[in-house]
Amino acid sequence: MKIERVPTGVPGFDELIGGGFPKGSSTIVSGIPGCAKTTFAMQFIANGALRFNDKSIFITVEKDLNSLDRTFSQFGYNIRELHKTGRLGVIDLEIKPEMGEDFLDQIISPKFLSKVREFGASRIAIDPLNLVLQFSGDFGGERRGVQRLINAYSGMGCTMLLTYERLRQREDLEYEAADFVVDGIIYLQLIKSMGSFGERSFFERRLSILKMRETDHAQGLYRFRIEDDGIHVYSDILLRARK
Repeated sequence: MKIERVPTGVPGFDELIGGGFPKGSSTIVSGIPGCAKTTFAMQFIANGALRFNDKSIFITVEKDLNSLDRTFSQFGYNIRELHKTGRLGVIDLEIKPEMGEDFLDQIISPKFLSKVREFGASRIAIDPLNLVLQFSGDFGGERRGVQRLINAYSGMGCTMLLTYERLRQREDLEYEAADFVVDGIIYLQLIKSMGSFGERSFFERRLSILKMRETDHAQGLYRFRIEDDGIHVYSDILLRARK
């Protein structure tokens, strides 16, 4: 049976995963600070609204509409206008954990999900998943919390992208509980490279797809850059060949 795909619109990426994420799937984009997790997530959301006629919602824990609009205007995205016209929803969570309020309970509550359904969203991004879990009650641990989140949105047919902050970058990646629950894992890295002819060393960005269910995905380590219109992935430059 042919799998329906949800394209990200990130140049050079979708062909690595068979044309896009499987519809209704959940994928983590993880990495250390500065590796473009939020940028990747917003491109997925904004491109859905602009290019694929998909209503999309960006749920943020630490940012707001104004900061997102300023940040992504440099890539040609008018987030405020998309929000105003109802094609893209930005929800900045403002709760007080010290008062017993709970991030996870809020975004999977019947009232919240009813509003998502009413909006007609088919794409959801949460940035970052770590804080949603950190400021949530312990009802069986992180793994069960992620499963509750995924079940709530996949049940409505939403395709989810979840950013995940990692404190360390290492060759032998340490997996988190959430990695075992989601359908896909995209790992973003900052690699230190040496300049030629005695030039200074510099950092380059790399992307790898560690997991993607229902997908014959590429298995290389690919260079990507942040350009005038956002992230571009270069699949012709890889550090480990596809099997």
